[in-house]
Amino acid sequence: MTAKIDLSVKLAPVFRRIIKEGNPRVLLAGCRTFRWDGLFMKMTHMGLGMLVAGCLACSSVLAQQSTNQPLFPVPSPTEEHRTRPTSPATAVSSSSGLSDWITYQQREPDGLPNRYTPLYTESYLRAGPSIPVGGMTLSRELQTGWSVVGGVRALFFNVPHTRAWVADLHIINTHEYHNGNATGFPVTVFSNNTRTDFGSGGLAGATVNSSNRTMVGLGFGRQWYLREPANVAEGKRWRVGLDGGGRYGTHRLDLNEARHLVDVIGAMHLAVSSDIEIPWRSVVLTAGARFEWAYTWSDVLQQTSDVQDLNVLFTAGVRY
Repeated sequence: MTAKIDLSVKLAPVFRRIIKEGNPRVLLAGCRTFRWDGLFMKMTHMGLGMLVAGCLACSSVLAQQSTNQPLFPVPSPTEEHRTRPTSPATAVSSSSGLSDWITYQQREPDGLPNRYTPLYTESYLRAGPSIPVGGMTLSRELQTGWSVVGGVRALFFNVPHTRAWVADLHIINTHEYHNGNATGFPVTVFSNNTRTDFGSGGLAGATVNSSNRTMVGLGFGRQWYLREPANVAEGKRWRVGLDGGGRYGTHRLDLNEARHLVDVIGAMHLAVSSDIEIPWRSVVLTAGARFEWAYTWSDVLQQTSDVQDLNVLFTAGVRY
């Protein structure tokens, strides 16, 4: 306002002179004598002041608006990144102090609980009669013998502990004596760098005295708990199982007329089992019976000497 009044006061004599004399040159002369630099300086200061005042006013208005509200709503999580609820049956308190591997609580890479597979180990000892059957060459010469088995098993349970996959590693030894048939077999025996051909050149065939087989076996199977699950703390539990596998080892055949014969053998087996489990302190004791059919491929008599056996084995073990 002050600049406006000052401007009108200074320009008034110029305009009066123009009107009085009626000469435009007076206007140009008046403009030259007028101090425009001071006027421009004052107008510049007023413009800057108005610009600063406008910025302050706008900033105060924007400050009153909430800066926490997003311009667009937050999208809902996709199924891939959605947080999955933890099942009460598989949740393990992190305050227990035990490792996730000890509590069978394994986790996915993102840290969320994953479905777990309880793993237990069982050591056992089996023993029982071995009955040769099948009418093969060597089977006809042997009577009922005895088998002893020792091994370990890994049991991979489902979450309710009602079923388990089983992996079995064992060593089995079967010893059987002759049954008195005394059948002579044509075999060649080397003793002290001397070759003897039984069953040829007027020499009678060799007869069987005893058979001994030792093999390492690997088997796989399935196990079911019929009444109570395997993780019940008290009381007896009944389980049944089915398994099969292969074996590899050596066969020693003792002869009546000469030294023994040996051969590398292979075998297969199928079995069903039934056991009772009894919890005791921090382990589980097992006892039961196993019925097994086994077929052994052998050439120990220098001809087909396969043997079939039915094994009735009684089992005692401990699971931990």
